[in-house]
Amino acid sequence: MSTEAGTRPPAEPPRRRNATMRDIAELLGVSIKTVSNVVNNRPNVGARTREQVQAAIRELNYRPQVGAQQMRTGTSGLITLAIPSLASTYFSELAQAFADEAQRRRRSIMLHSTAAGAQEERSVLSGFTRVLGDGVVFNPLEIGEDVLAALDRTIQPTVFIGEHVEEADLPLGSDYVRTDNPGAAYDATRHLLELGRTRPAYLGTLADPIARQAHSTSHLRLRGYHRALAEAGGIEPVEQVVGSWSQEGGLAAVRTLLGSHPGIDGIVCGNDDLARGVLMGLRAAGVDVPGDVAVIGHDDIHDAALTTPPLTTIDPDKDTLAAMVLDLLIERIDGYDGPPRVVQAPHRLVLRGSTAPAT
Repeated sequence: MSTEAGTRPPAEPPRRRNATMRDIAELLGVSIKTVSNVVNNRPNVGARTREQVQAAIRELNYRPQVGAQQMRTGTSGLITLAIPSLASTYFSELAQAFADEAQRRRRSIMLHSTAAGAQEERSVLSGFTRVLGDGVVFNPLEIGEDVLAALDRTIQPTVFIGEHVEEADLPLGSDYVRTDNPGAAYDATRHLLELGRTRPAYLGTLADPIARQAHSTSHLRLRGYHRALAEAGGIEPVEQVVGSWSQEGGLAAVRTLLGSHPGIDGIVCGNDDLARGVLMGLRAAGVDVPGDVAVIGHDDIHDAALTTPPLTTIDPDKDTLAAMVLDLLIERIDGYDGPPRVVQAPHRLVLRGSTAPAT
């Protein structure tokens, strides 16, 4: 762009650089080592000096550089959380539980979505040694035992979560916090049966062949439903296929279910998002909940208590799960190199207004 003779275009404002430990040290007249000790929470700093350094850190908005910290200490304070999708209410709330728990431990969570499917999950596994951070929390959905078996048997500190891994296939350097999906669905179904519901349906079977694999969440929860009915004796299972585990999927599926099985008096939903859609569909059809049909979900998402009526559900205790996982992972990061450990996360039934005794 041309300018008039004798004039200059306005100068761009100087680019603000990140504050460094040297800036803080020079401001206070202390050594860089002293600032480093405060940043890394080491004990050998006087209380007054520590307060002054912390005040300067806030004033200059100093942020440690992860790369430099990793080179200096061998750790970054970062943990990678690889989960299937943040679009799922459950996984977004689980990610928040991990972020909160990590913060209490003076660590940070870096999210990695594997929504692209099996190939993305394989890339996470094969790239463990290149993942930014000190360790990995990984919830696989689609990879099989063959993928784990093909891995180098020693990997970066890793904790698997969910219920899609065979314990015998765990690589060295990893642990496993499993969830009891069949047991949780069994408890949900037993709750309806104990309320006198004699025709409960399961809404949540996915048509996708991958979702019907033996270790898929859909299949595992369906297994618990069948076991509860088998123990009750004489109750015919009713399975309703859904297009997706979403509110929209639940709304569409319950309309089909009401048309094909008008006599049902209870619905076990694969997750709470499905259950929210089911409640909307039942209300639109003039079906009273819980008078005519009792509804129970799974996940205890935040909105479960805000539905009409409030949703009875299975609480997988996301906070406890996050704490259990990080306990194991940080032990690995700190040097534990024993064989893979397997623990099971708890769950509990949360009673609300969407279930009641049959009348």
